[in-house]
Amino acid sequence: MKADQVLAPVTGATALPVAIVTGFLGSGKTTFVRGLLDAGGGTRVAVIVNELGELGIDGALLEGAAQSVIELPGGCMCCESRGDVGRALALLAQRASELDAIVVETSGVSDPLGVADLLAHGVFPTDLRLSQVVTVVDAENFDRNLADAEAAYSQIVSADLFVVGKSDLVAPEVVTAIGGRLARLNPRAAVLPSDGGRSAAGLLGEVAGVPTISTRRRAVHTEPGYDSVAWEVDREIGLEPLLAWVEALPPSVYRVKALIRQGEADVALHRVGARVTVLASPAARREPGDGHTRVVVIGKGIAAESIRADLAAMEPSDQETA
Repeated sequence: MKADQVLAPVTGATALPVAIVTGFLGSGKTTFVRGLLDAGGGTRVAVIVNELGELGIDGALLEGAAQSVIELPGGCMCCESRGDVGRALALLAQRASELDAIVVETSGVSDPLGVADLLAHGVFPTDLRLSQVVTVVDAENFDRNLADAEAAYSQIVSADLFVVGKSDLVAPEVVTAIGGRLARLNPRAAVLPSDGGRSAAGLLGEVAGVPTISTRRRAVHTEPGYDSVAWEVDREIGLEPLLAWVEALPPSVYRVKALIRQGEADVALHRVGARVTVLASPAARREPGDGHTRVVVIGKGIAAESIRADLAAMEPSDQETA
């Protein structure tokens, strides 16, 4: 089944379907959304991305694949950013004739109920209807996330479909065990392994037409205790020093996202828990030679000024860039 079938309206031709993609920090939400867009076969999809932190990185990684990307950094979709999400949805509803679907990617510490409630009670220029809630779970950090974060539990009980991200990093029996636990926590949702979002995209249409999420449940506020530090510079910094610094960060830092210009290419650097990865970015969002660098660090009790000082020390001098 193709993604244009997956995202077909659930309430008739006059309704524009909205899929919510949620999951805890570093679970692989953006990878899944990118795979869904790449598998769309011409489906016109707009994406709203909410990030924890002052800088948007995930939105940049989706540019070129979506019809439109709206970034809403620095908030929680159940409270601080709720008005921004409503305005973004209203803006896209005005362009309904240009779109086949909307995807809302929540921040990793948000409860998807906030968006579902907006869709249920908001008034928009075009009828917007929730089609499904897709929760991406991290196979490598499943136990830790569920034990430490109420938001992770809320994301699980709200799901219509589970995508088990990073299933290639754990043993098959671990994926099976996670599937069993998810089935006990939310027996109505289907459980699928992930293939960068592509194989799951073709199966989304098998989720029941009536979303599981219950607006009778009270939304959980943004997961307490998680702080973010954002840093950016309009220069190209060395990848090796940044990589060494990220690898040496203490366990209190749970998530790092960075987008770095290296020559004429963008490089995305990620840290989730103890795992660090560096990937070429598919987004062609800057002109060659632009050295703009963005880094977001997320954790508990992190020293913001120390982190910014460390990053600033990696900036090349004027002589080095001359």
